[in-house]
Amino acid sequence: MTTWVAQTRASSSAPPADGRPRRGLVLGGGGMLGAAWTVGALCAVEEAVGWRPGDAEVVLGTSAGAILAAMLAGGVGTGELRDHQRGLPIPDGPLAGVAFDYETAVGGALPPRPRAGIGSPGLLRDAVRHPREYPLLTMVSAMAPHGRGSLEPVGELVRGLLGGDGWPAGSPLRVAAVDYRGGRRVVFGDPGAPAAAVADAVMASCAIPGWFAPVRVNGSAYVDGGCWSATNADLMLGRGLDEVFVLAPMALRLHPRGRAEPGRGTVVALREWRARDRPRGVLAQLVGRYRRAVTRQLMRETRLLRASGVRVHLLAPTLADLTVMGPNMMDPARRGAVLESALRTSRAALDGVR
Repeated sequence: MTTWVAQTRASSSAPPADGRPRRGLVLGGGGMLGAAWTVGALCAVEEAVGWRPGDAEVVLGTSAGAILAAMLAGGVGTGELRDHQRGLPIPDGPLAGVAFDYETAVGGALPPRPRAGIGSPGLLRDAVRHPREYPLLTMVSAMAPHGRGSLEPVGELVRGLLGGDGWPAGSPLRVAAVDYRGGRRVVFGDPGAPAAAVADAVMASCAIPGWFAPVRVNGSAYVDGGCWSATNADLMLGRGLDEVFVLAPMALRLHPRGRAEPGRGTVVALREWRARDRPRGVLAQLVGRYRRAVTRQLMRETRLLRASGVRVHLLAPTLADLTVMGPNMMDPARRGAVLESALRTSRAALDGVR
């Protein structure tokens, strides 16, 4: 099974006067290992396309993808991201001298024991009354107790790159999170969004219910943007973009060569994956089901972008990547192997894409 790169086209809008397409970048959630895979994929995109992902008109991050999006917006290059993941010294640039222990930054492979009680009784009550208004994962997240894990090391990293106050003027960075009382999606950095420091927004987007406590921003509590969607790619609608690169570490590749239209092919690919990869153990089975759900939702979001005239490039892990990852996406021990696997498989998937 090879990496999936789907290039979907519709009648795209006219490019800018200088001939360069207006590009957007979507970095999905996926925990510690999803971030490592995404770094490898970002390096492959820059190498294959000849374009710096950090130069995107809009960089949208969700959960772990929000950390990487903030680093790109802070001027960190893909090569620096790769070397930082490898634990190599960064001699110059924004990451020079920045210490960040990937092994312990978010507490390791397992969460601490959460607090007792329902996380958001108000959201749970509203979701039960109006179930069609909320994604299933948002409803489930309302039941999860508040976690005890700390995201402060993530906040310190982001503050060191982008400062501690407000949102940098003109920044392409956008961060997706979910309001833990109303259950609505919020895009920090957008006009009309609640005022937030970038570090607070990124921590909010990473606040996995049951693992971390909700993060308070401007008086309200927020949780992981993945509680709505693992990628939130549909948020790129209406931004005047010609093409969007979506890196989705929790999705599945759909087609061996990535040329077929989504829809029926999605179903065929998911059946193929189930037939070839039969996860063992409760956690592995749950993660497999979640990946299939993420893929279906991503394709719905992609169809919306296509219908608006945006060309979409999708990158997701291969079966080889998934084997290296294992079922626990927060396991730091596998991070290096996942990065190296993503570098190989993403380069193969992007062969000929420029």
